[in-house]
Amino acid sequence: MEVTGLTPAETRALRDARLDDARWQALFKVTVAEAAGADSNVPPIAGRYTVDDGAVRFTPRFPFDPGRSYRAVFDPAALPRPRHADPTTAIVSLPALATTPTTVVTAVHPSANVVPENLLRMYIEFSAPMGNSGARDVVRLIDRTSGKDEVVEAPFLPVEADFWNPDHTRFTLFLDPGRVKQGILPNRQSGRPLRAGHRYVLDIDPAWEDANHLPLKTRHRHEFAVGPAVERAIALSEWTITPPSAGTRDALAVAFPRPLDHAVMVRALGIEGAGGRAVDGTIAVADHDTRWTFTPASPWTAGGYQLIALAFLEDPQGNQIDRAFEVRADEALSGKQAYRVAFFIR
Repeated sequence: MEVTGLTPAETRALRDARLDDARWQALFKVTVAEAAGADSNVPPIAGRYTVDDGAVRFTPRFPFDPGRSYRAVFDPAALPRPRHADPTTAIVSLPALATTPTTVVTAVHPSANVVPENLLRMYIEFSAPMGNSGARDVVRLIDRTSGKDEVVEAPFLPVEADFWNPDHTRFTLFLDPGRVKQGILPNRQSGRPLRAGHRYVLDIDPAWEDANHLPLKTRHRHEFAVGPAVERAIALSEWTITPPSAGTRDALAVAFPRPLDHAVMVRALGIEGAGGRAVDGTIAVADHDTRWTFTPASPWTAGGYQLIALAFLEDPQGNQIDRAFEVRADEALSGKQAYRVAFFIR
């Protein structure tokens, strides 16, 4: 919880005062509303107080309970520089935890109907935050080439790790790189998890729990076919840049001859203007990850620009700019941190 609207002088005074717990609670008291009623002697909830940007913030020692109401009272007369005003009281109610499953799988990437047999990773996106568990017991790779469900044995990286994005709405599913990369022992023993010419289903069990410990609303089955391996490095010369017109906020479009990594592309590509200054704007990815667009926050001005591609940009097979995934271990890296492609807006 927080109280905003403190003046700069009040903020500085609070920072300098180093209040003890009793004085903090006299200033900003948080209690359980049902227990407090009109009784001012109800013990406050234990927690930590901080002051920043004209606000006093209270963080409870233990998380607030969903479905419970809390009473917060701020008394400006208890400020180090007292303000003569009546206390402000607010009742804050936290919504109860959901009891009916609502979370669903919204997308799987790569989203194309055909993927290369040396695919290294896939992304599963959800409509709401998920829990901390991984995919080991709830995701299966099924070969449907024969018309029957034949489960592929051990296709994924045998590591239970945190492969979630920060808000737990996207999970990175790694196919076992030891099986994908040719010539090493797991590959020689078992071959690649995906085989060209076969059809597969990524089967996601509804038992996968969301952040409220509820299962998914429905099972999700993502069907795709597999084509030949893509073992060539990303070549900037094969990209097509379509510049917009100066004076507009039309999107700049960059087309790729094959899909790039859906999540990495958003972080690895950007636009620089004159003097190497980053251009602010909004990024979008379309056409099964073969098209990247950039809409500027302000209208384009005429002149030279550069499309920046950071060196960690990859396709879903692990191929990077000027370096394929299937290379000798002793092959030297380029050492570049970023690549630049110049273009003009008129």
